[in-house]
Amino acid sequence: MGRGTKAARTIRKKDQLIELPDGILSTIISMLPLKEALRTSVLSKQWRFIWNNHSGLWFDSDNVLGRVVSSSSISELEIKTETCKDSAPHLDEWISSAIRMGVENIDLDLSASCIFMVDHSSSTASEEYEFPTQLLAAAGKKCCVKHLQLTSCSLISPPDSYSLTSLITIQLENVNVSDEQLESFLSSCLFLEGLSLHLCNHLVELDFVAPNLRLKRLSVHDCFRLQKMELRAKNLALFEYTGHLIFFHFKDVPRLAEAFLNFTVDSRLDGAAYALTKFVSDVPQLETLNLVSVLAMKMLDLPETVPTFTNIRELALTIFPFDDEDKLCWSNYVLKNFPLLHKLQLNLFCANFIKQPKEIERVLRNCPHYHLSELEINGFYGNHHEQVLLKYLLDNLVELKVLAVSPCQKVYSGFNTWVYEEANLWYKDRMESVCDWLDAVVPPTVRLEIR
Repeated sequence: MGRGTKAARTIRKKDQLIELPDGILSTIISMLPLKEALRTSVLSKQWRFIWNNHSGLWFDSDNVLGRVVSSSSISELEIKTETCKDSAPHLDEWISSAIRMGVENIDLDLSASCIFMVDHSSSTASEEYEFPTQLLAAAGKKCCVKHLQLTSCSLISPPDSYSLTSLITIQLENVNVSDEQLESFLSSCLFLEGLSLHLCNHLVELDFVAPNLRLKRLSVHDCFRLQKMELRAKNLALFEYTGHLIFFHFKDVPRLAEAFLNFTVDSRLDGAAYALTKFVSDVPQLETLNLVSVLAMKMLDLPETVPTFTNIRELALTIFPFDDEDKLCWSNYVLKNFPLLHKLQLNLFCANFIKQPKEIERVLRNCPHYHLSELEINGFYGNHHEQVLLKYLLDNLVELKVLAVSPCQKVYSGFNTWVYEEANLWYKDRMESVCDWLDAVVPPTVRLEIR
C-alpha cells in the first residue's frame, strides 16, 4: 500500500471520529478517568480541547497534582492525596481554578496525609492544610459550590463580611475547627440545609443560634470532647447524634420531627434511658425516634411513673446484642408509654450461633395497644427469647395489620438510609421450621411478610 493511500485512510478515520455529535463526544470523555481524558488532547488538533467537556476532576497521589488544567466548566472536584509541606500551594491553586470554572461539588480528603513538622523558635508543631474558605466568597466573583466535603484538614472561617450563599451541604470529618470558628462559618452560610460533623474533636460547646440559619439536617458523630449542644434552628427536621451523653438544649426547633440517637462508651445505659424519657419529652413535636442500644436494653432500668409520649408515631430500636438473658421489660414500657405509636421496628443482633435457652423469669404484664398497626422485626432467627418477644407483642397489639419478619440485619447508615446485611448461613438449616412457627402463631387478621 502506498504512503499516500495510508495517509488518506488515516485522515478519513480521524474525520469520522471528530464528526461525531458533541453530545456523544462529551459522554465518551466524561466516562474516562481524568488522566485518560487528558491524553486524548494529543490525538489530533481537533481533539486538543475536547477533554474540556469532562465534568469531574478526581485527583489522588498518583494523579497529576501540581499541574493546573484549564477547562470551560466542571461540576465536581475530588482530591484524595497525601500532603506535605510543599503541596499546600498546589491544593490552593487547584481549588481556586475549580471554583473559577464553576465547580459545584468539592471533596477534599487528606486522611492519608503525612503531617509535617515546622520549627518555630526551637519548638515544633504539626501543621495541617487550611482549606481556603475565602475563595468561596471572593469579592466580585460568583461562587457555585453547593456541596463541600472536607476530611483531615483545618477550617478557618472567612471574614465576617463574607457571605457563603452558595453552600447547601457541608460534611466535615476529622477537621480542626473550634466552636467560635464553626459558629462564624455557619453564620455566613445563609442557605445551608445539611451539616455533618464527624470526629471534629476541637468542638466543646456547639451553639446553633444563627437567626437566619436554614438548617434542615444536622448530624453529629463521635466528637469526643463535645460537652454541650444548644439548638435554635427553626427549620431543623432531622437530628442525628452518636457519642457520649452530653447536655442538650432544644430551645427553638418547631419542625424537628425525626431523630437518631446512639450513645456510646460509658453512657450507653444513661443515654438509652435519656432517649426514651427526657429527650422525647423535651421535643414534643418529635414523630420518629431511631435509637441504637448497645449493651443496654437488657439492663435498662426505666421509671415506672413517666408521662406518656403521644407525639411518637414511629419507633425504631436497634438492640445489640439481643440474647436470652433479656427480660424484655423494655417492650412493656414501649407499649405503655407510647400509646399512639403506629409502627415499631426492631433490629435485633443476636449471636451467630444457637444458644441453649436459659430459664429466665420474665414478668410481662398485659398492655393492650390500640394504634400500632405495623411491626417489623429484622435479624429474627427464631431463637427462644425472640419467640417470647414476638408472642408477647402479638398478644397485645390489638390493631396489628402487618408483620414483616426478616433474618437479615438492618443497619442505619444516616440521613434516612438503611442497608441490609445477609443472614447467617446457619439460619438456612432452620428457616423452614421458623416459617412454620410463624404461620402457627400469627393471627389470620395479620398479613405476614417473610423477607
